[in-house]
Amino acid sequence: MKKLKVALLAFLIIFMSGCAKGEKEVAKNSDVEKYTAQFFETFDTVVDVAIYSDDEEFAVENLKYTEERFAELSKLFDNYRSYPNIVNVKTINESAGTVPVKVDDVLYELIKESIDNYHNYSDKNNIALGPIISIWNDYRDLYEKGNSKDEVITKMGTYLPDAEDLENLREYTNIDKIKLDDENKSVYLEKNMEIDLGATAKGYATEIVANELKDRGVKSAIISAGGNVKIIGSPADGRDAFKVGIQNPDLNSDNTALVAMNLRGNVSAVTSGDYQRFFEVDGKRYCHIIDPDTFEPANRVKSLTVINEDSSLADFLSTAGFNSTDEEIEKMADMTNSGIIWVDENYDIHYTKEAEKYIEK
Repeated sequence: MKKLKVALLAFLIIFMSGCAKGEKEVAKNSDVEKYTAQFFETFDTVVDVAIYSDDEEFAVENLKYTEERFAELSKLFDNYRSYPNIVNVKTINESAGTVPVKVDDVLYELIKESIDNYHNYSDKNNIALGPIISIWNDYRDLYEKGNSKDEVITKMGTYLPDAEDLENLREYTNIDKIKLDDENKSVYLEKNMEIDLGATAKGYATEIVANELKDRGVKSAIISAGGNVKIIGSPADGRDAFKVGIQNPDLNSDNTALVAMNLRGNVSAVTSGDYQRFFEVDGKRYCHIIDPDTFEPANRVKSLTVINEDSSLADFLSTAGFNSTDEEIEKMADMTNSGIIWVDENYDIHYTKEAEKYIEK
C-alpha cells in the first residue's frame, strides 16, 4: 500500500457537463463530435453521458437509448416504489415470509451476483441489510427535511436508532436466508427480511448499459452515474484517455479534487463516500453506508474508489471497502485485480499497486 499526502495534490476534477439531451460540440483535431446528455430520477442520482461519433443521428439515438434503459433498470431494482406491471425488489420484500417471487432474469442475476461476491470477496457488503438500512434512512430523511434533534426525538423516540432495536434485527440480515431458485428464477425471503440493492444496482446497471452500447456500435463514450464512471474506448478527440477526478470528501476544503485519474479502454471507476448522503447531529456526520457488523454508519474511511473493468464488481467492492480495514482493502484488491484509492479519517490518501498506473502525478 502506498500513501499520498493531500497537500501534494492539486489536480482539477473534470465533471461531466450538464448539457441538454443531444447537445453536441466539435471535438478538437478530429472529425468526430461529442454528443452529451444528462438525465435525472434514475437510481436517485444524476446520470451524464457523452458519446463521440461522426454520425449525429447515431449518437442521439444511443443517448436516448441510454436514458430509457437506465429508467427501466432503475424501476426493476427499486426497493422503495412499485410500478405497473413490474416485479421489482419492492415486490420481493413485500412478499417476505409468504411465497417465492419469480423475477426478471436481469434482477435475478444481480441478486445472485451480489450474494456470490459476498461469499467470494467480502462480507462487508450485505444486500440482506435492508431492515437496518430502512431504519437509518427514516432518521436521515427527517434530518434532511430540517427537523431538529428534539423534533426527531419527539417523532421517533430517540435522536438516533436505538442500538438494542437494531441488534434485535440481526437474525433478519443473514444473507444465506435468501433462497434462490435457478430453474424458476425466483427469490424467497423469510418473514421480516428485506433486500436492499443500493450498494450494487447502479454499477450493475451501468455495466449492462455500457455493454449494450458497445453492441450497438458505440466506440467511444463515458457514462457517469452518481459516482459510477464507465469508459468505452478513448475520447476520440486526440487525447489518449479520459481524465476523471476523485472529489475531496472534506467539505470544508477549497480543493474540489484530491486525485486525477487517466482512464481508457473499457475500465470503470466507482467511488463511495460519506460526503453526499449524510446527516449531522452534534457535529458528527452519519453517512448512508452502514457497517454490517456494527449496524452503525461507517466512519473509518471518508472516500474509496475502485478501478476495475467490471462496473458491477467495482460498485460492490467500493461499499465493501468502505467498511473494511486497510489490510482487507489490500486483500480485495489482490483477489479481484482492482486498483483501489481511499481517503482515511485523517484525509490521507492511500492506494494499491494496481491503482498507481491510473493516477496522474
